Amino acid sequence: MPGVGASGARQDAPHYWLRGLFWGLLTLGLAFGLRMMEWPCWQNPEYRLGSEWLLATHDAYHWVAAAEGFGLGVGHPMAEMLRLMAQTLHTYPAAVAFWFPAVLASLVAVIVFAWVWALGSMEAGVAAGLITSLAPGFLARTLLGYYDTDLVTLFFPLLMTLAPACWAMRYMLLPRMILRRLALGSGLKAAQRLWGERGADEAHLERLGNPLRWQWVLLLGASGVISWWTQEWHSVFPYLIRYNVVLLALMALIMAPRGRRGILLLGGLAYALPTLGGPAGFGFSLILLLAGSKAGRGLRHLLCRPLVLVLLWLGAAVLLVQGEILTTLINHANAYLKHSGDVRSTGEGMSLVYPSVAQSIIEVQDLSFAALFPYFHPWMEAAVVGLAGFVLVLFRRPGALFLLPLAALGLLSTKLGGRMVMFGAPVVAVGLTLPLYWLLQRLLRADLRGAVAGAATSCILLALLVAPFADMIQAISQGPIINRRHAEALTRARTMTPEDAKLWLWWDWGYAAHHFARRSTIADGAQHAGPSLYLPAAVFATDNARFARQLIRYTAKMGNEPGNVFEGLDGRAAQALMDKLRSSETPLVEAKGRLFVVVSFEMLRLGFWISNFGNWNFVTRQGEGGALSIVPQALAYRLDTGEVRLEGSTSTIYASSISVFEETGVTRRNYVQEWFDAHPKATPEEQKEFLSGRRNVNFLFNRVTDEKLAVDQGLYNSLMVQLLVGDPQDPRFSPYFKLVYDNVFARIYEVL
Repeated sequence: MPGVGASGARQDAPHYWLRGLFWGLLTLGLAFGLRMMEWPCWQNPEYRLGSEWLLATHDAYHWVAAAEGFGLGVGHPMAEMLRLMAQTLHTYPAAVAFWFPAVLASLVAVIVFAWVWALGSMEAGVAAGLITSLAPGFLARTLLGYYDTDLVTLFFPLLMTLAPACWAMRYMLLPRMILRRLALGSGLKAAQRLWGERGADEAHLERLGNPLRWQWVLLLGASGVISWWTQEWHSVFPYLIRYNVVLLALMALIMAPRGRRGILLLGGLAYALPTLGGPAGFGFSLILLLAGSKAGRGLRHLLCRPLVLVLLWLGAAVLLVQGEILTTLINHANAYLKHSGDVRSTGEGMSLVYPSVAQSIIEVQDLSFAALFPYFHPWMEAAVVGLAGFVLVLFRRPGALFLLPLAALGLLSTKLGGRMVMFGAPVVAVGLTLPLYWLLQRLLRADLRGAVAGAATSCILLALLVAPFADMIQAISQGPIINRRHAEALTRARTMTPEDAKLWLWWDWGYAAHHFARRSTIADGAQHAGPSLYLPAAVFATDNARFARQLIRYTAKMGNEPGNVFEGLDGRAAQALMDKLRSSETPLVEAKGRLFVVVSFEMLRLGFWISNFGNWNFVTRQGEGGALSIVPQALAYRLDTGEVRLEGSTSTIYASSISVFEETGVTRRNYVQEWFDAHPKATPEEQKEFLSGRRNVNFLFNRVTDEKLAVDQGLYNSLMVQLLVGDPQDPRFSPYFKLVYDNVFARIYEVL
């Protein structure tokens, strides 16, 4: 903050900090109020299971289940935070997971407010915080019920760099001053003038301020420990904290005032060592407390010697590259690249190419460069101006360099996927507020250039860039990611299946099954690549119930570990195994354990991807998805004839089949099958004439949610559809699957 470590009565006066507290609380209240505009969208009985609100993202159920002691996330900070908050509030984790995103997203607005305060204007920070909160890329991933790591991946980078940025702006030169000095003469002479002579630190200590004051050392050390701790929260933080350490070192080298390089390099270690070494590194910060005092003058001289500084920073460099950080970086980058195939080792020098799940996940799908800007702000022109304004801020405020990784991640959404756009939100907000504030300072008279200019900045931006777009919050709200009936089926599975049962369902709802059913699943949000993707997809995409049963039982025989199924196999051997299990001549596979398959109407929306993955050929390394259309327009249909048409249109489609899902059951009409059953002696010409009037389109209508799906014959005949709409006693299925639960919109079968 501007007042930390500065002299002057105004900066130290309590009313200055009270004023900051007031504007910060105002930002928090307004941001939370904006978030609560989504609340009316959740007043739908379908969005609750009993008293429990259903959640808005699949990953939220991972943390809820972990907070309840189930799943791989047990002990993770996200789960522990949820568990502790639920205990403190005397409620259950799912309730906290529903409400907490609005709270933490509002706190992000407060941190952005603090950043703009530190960069120049307390009052203008209010607008910056609210613009960040309203950014579609951030808003869409932090709505009600959206308890996921997105909440902390923006919160922590802003929090952990605020103190280093304030420290750098207090004691270092502005970037434009560096450029001006370098332009005065040759690079060597300019560098000599800039860096000064050895030992000049002490001479300037009193005049330019002490960067080793105990307040700064403690703030930098605490920020470093927080930075180190963030690595437990998300895989992006090991890279961000290393950037921050390198940046601070370079700033101390290049941007130090004349004669101050040594002491600023020493001060930078107060942040660097705790960041890289955790509490152990914080011990060095405690040593600097003594070095920064008058009594520690000798120690300060010793630590500022060039050789000592080189050794200390070499130690930091060792910590910087320790472990397998480069390998991990490459692996994480590859995870966001959209390969058509996913190469996995199967042991003994063999490898197998599976379909890649990344291409089907919305949050990692690429965005075009032009499509980026509306995610930073609904008004694209404002986003462009904000990015341009941030460049100006970089030249005037060196602390803004700590925000550069966020800008880079936001712009890299073109390659790393749409999830990254939220990182650009605070950058655009800073770029919009500070340049306008500086402009108003030039236009207003001297006595109005402080708080009045900042308040005017916020008023202008709130009126132009926040208020007109507030209604967007309800438009973005999408409700829960799991249907009430689907959740109800998973809840029933907890009492209807043994504790060691394995559930086969699509990976998107694996975490939800962990929470509602408390049962392990064949795939989930953490295990949805390679064999964990292909095996359930092959089961749901096939039209051969016997093959599906064989594949499930064979996986159980291999310990219910998908990776064991293809161990030691190459592409041809893997395809041969699938062909063998598909063959009717292969005896039924026997394996211990009770296995269950869950199908739901929600799963059908993903039919294209499931069929694409499930029809994967290990030899050709290609898959072919079925045709599926989610129809947004209103449709009218006649069950007696199979006619379907857009309301208000005269064009009619004669469907192959229509299935209507209602509270009371499913009404099924297969017009092609019915005609052939009624005309067993039809000639080829009559058959051809009949089929020419029917389209290869099968409609599925959900009368409760008003969803309308159109699928081709391949998808319609797949198990994901037939196990949901078909007769459980149909001899195609009954020898292999036994229906144990049915609520129309979701069914559970036991594998025989």
